[in-house]
Amino acid sequence: MDSVHSLNDIRTAIRELSARAALALKEGRPHDAAEIEQRIAGYRQELGEKP
Repeated sequence: MDSVHSLNDIRTAIRELSARAALALKEGRPHDAAEIEQRIAGYRQELGEKP
């Protein structure tokens, strides 16, 4: 993630991706869900680095 995101953008992305990960798990796609969770972790890290 080399672009700068606003706090609101990060929170929105986390919310949207969390819903997609839950859907992937419900549909029996654990690999997809794990990949999405990795993206969420990256956004959470970026969120933690914001002042």
